[in-house]
Amino acid sequence: MVLVTAFPLQADLLPLTKALWAHDLAHQIVEQDNQQQLWLINPAHLAATLSLCEQFAQGELPQQPATSNTRTTQQWGRLLHKTPVTAGLLVITLGLAMLTNLGNNYGLVAPFSFFLMYTTPESYLIGGWQHLLTQPWRLITPIWLHFGILHLVFNCLWWWELGRRIELQQSGQKLLWLLLLTAILSNLAQAWQGINLFGGLSGVIYGLLGYIWLWDKLNKPVFLLPEGIVIFMLAWLVLGFTDVLAMVGAGNMANMAHLGGLLSGLGLALIMTMLKSKNRNEWQ
Repeated sequence: MVLVTAFPLQADLLPLTKALWAHDLAHQIVEQDNQQQLWLINPAHLAATLSLCEQFAQGELPQQPATSNTRTTQQWGRLLHKTPVTAGLLVITLGLAMLTNLGNNYGLVAPFSFFLMYTTPESYLIGGWQHLLTQPWRLITPIWLHFGILHLVFNCLWWWELGRRIELQQSGQKLLWLLLLTAILSNLAQAWQGINLFGGLSGVIYGLLGYIWLWDKLNKPVFLLPEGIVIFMLAWLVLGFTDVLAMVGAGNMANMAHLGGLLSGLGLALIMTMLKSKNRNEWQ
C-alpha cells in the first residue's frame, strides 16, 4: 500500500471515499497522528486517486449516483473475488455451524473434535490422544466448531476483518498457511490444558492478530490495523483468564487456544521476516 495524502480529523471524507470506490480504487482511511490518512491498495492507481483528491479539495467532485442494490452487489462480488480464502472459510464455518446446530448435535460434532467423542443423543464421553496418528485432521478441524450464536458471530467478524487484510496485502496462499499452522498450534495448546470438548476460530484469529501486529512493527507497515483493536483483543484475552466472563454468564473460553494462537502468530511473523531479510541479502 502507498500513503496518498492526509486530511484533518474533522474532515468528512465520505464523498471522497464514495468517489474512489465508484472508480474501483481500493483504499483505506486510517486515523493516525491526529490525521485521517488515505492509503491506496494498488500503487498503479495513484494518479487517478490524486486527481480525485484534488477535485475533493476544490469541492469539484462529480455527483455520485445513489448507491443501488446492483452497485452494492458488484462491490461485494469484487471483494469476494479478491479474497476467496477468507470468504471460503467463512462459508465453511457458517455451514458447519448450521449442520451441527451450533455444537448441539453431538453426532455431527464428533468427526471434527480434537479428542475422540463417544456420543448419545443427549451426552458424550471424550477419549484420549492415541487417535491423532491415524486421524491427523483433528489437529485442525476444531476451528470449525462453534457453541452458540455469539461465539460464531464474534469469530466470523474477526476472521473477515483480519483474514482479508492478509489476503489482500500478501496472498491467499500465505493466509492459508497461517490458518493451518495457527490452527494446529492453538488447538495443541488448548488440548495440553486437559482432555475436553473445545472449538472455535478464536485461536486462529489471535494468531492472525499477532502476525499482523508484529509484521507491521518489523517491516514497512501494510496492514495498518488500528492500535485500539489490538488493545481490545489483548484485554479480552487477559479477561478470559479471570472468572469475570463466567460470572456474567459468558461461559468458559478456550484461553490456552487464544494464547497459543497469539504466540504462534508472533513467531510466524518473526520467522517470515527473517526469511524475507535473508532472501533479500542473498540477492544483494
